[in-house]
Amino acid sequence: MNKIMYLEFERCIGCRACQAACRECGDHDAKERNYVEYVDFMESRQTYPMLCMQCKDPACARVCPANAIQITEEGVVLSAMEEKCIGCRNCTFGCPFGIPKFDFEENKMYKCDMCYDRSKHDIAPMCASVCPSDAIRFIDYDEMMQLRRKRTQMNLVEGKKPQEGNKWEYVPEFFGVYSD
Repeated sequence: MNKIMYLEFERCIGCRACQAACRECGDHDAKERNYVEYVDFMESRQTYPMLCMQCKDPACARVCPANAIQITEEGVVLSAMEEKCIGCRNCTFGCPFGIPKFDFEENKMYKCDMCYDRSKHDIAPMCASVCPSDAIRFIDYDEMMQLRRKRTQMNLVEGKKPQEGNKWEYVPEFFGVYSD
């Protein structure tokens, strides 16, 4: 996998095309595994896409007593393996982003896996392939670094300082995430 996910939260227009595309992905059982959240529902209608951040040391996998959540060689954190998942829901409580969801009817956990059946062949995940505002992109590393440099320069011009000690430190370098 040579391409990576790149998110720019403020570009989200709240259309939820990413959620609809996620439901259509081959092995997702018509369930969306990404979400569109409101920044502050009481203050504005601004939304942002929320999908698995593919953490360096994923809490969801660390707290799974059955070792049901696997991590690929590329660092993609997959949904729990049905044959191993015991339904304890530790993963849903352990994730700092609230991504894993538990289906009580089927007694299994599901989460965003970057449409691994597609992304392992450098084909964009469904959410990135339909996002009209480019809030979610599937790009190569050089393009991401160029966007990050440009973003850093703009933040310096605007007088914004990076925040220290927050949950985004768990997000790996190959997953470009920006929010102001």
